[in-house]
Amino acid sequence: MLNLTRDHGSNNWYFLEMIIMSIKRVRTIAVSIAMALSAMLFTSTVLAETANTPEGVVKSYYAALKARKYGDAYDLLTPKMIDGQTRKEYVDNWKNIVQMGSVILYEYGVSSVEVDGDTAEVNSWNRASDVFNTKGIIEKEIDRLKLIDGVWKLDATEVIME
Repeated sequence: MLNLTRDHGSNNWYFLEMIIMSIKRVRTIAVSIAMALSAMLFTSTVLAETANTPEGVVKSYYAALKARKYGDAYDLLTPKMIDGQTRKEYVDNWKNIVQMGSVILYEYGVSSVEVDGDTAEVNSWNRASDVFNTKGIIEKEIDRLKLIDGVWKLDATEVIME
C-alpha cells in the first residue's frame, strides 16, 4: 500500500510528486511539439499556395538568394534560365559570385504582375550591395515567367537601366 503522508518518513510522497511533475513536463512538451508542427504545416501550406504564382515565384527566388539557398533558387528556373548548368554548378557559381563580389541582398519586392495565359511578366526590385556599391543600390528588373506543367518558373530576367 502506498503511504502518501509526509510525516511517516516515507519517500512515497516524494516519488508521487516526481511522477506528477514528469507527466506535466511530458504534456507541456507534447503541446509544444504539436503547436510547432501546426505552425510548420500552416507555413508550408501558405508557401505552397502563394509560391506557385508569378509573384510568389519571384519572391521565393529572391528569398532563396537572400538566404543563400541557391539550390532552392535553381528549382524555380526554366531550363533556358539554367542554361545547361547542373544544380551543383549553379550553386557553386552563385557562391563564387557572392563571395568574390561581397554581395548582400537586403530586401526585394514586386511592383506589378501581368499574366497572359502561360506567360507572365513581373516588375520587381531589390536592394543589394557589393564591392562596387557598398551603400547598396536599388535595381529594378522585369522577370519573365512560364507556366510549365502547371508550375510557374522564372525564364528570363532583364535589368532596367534608369
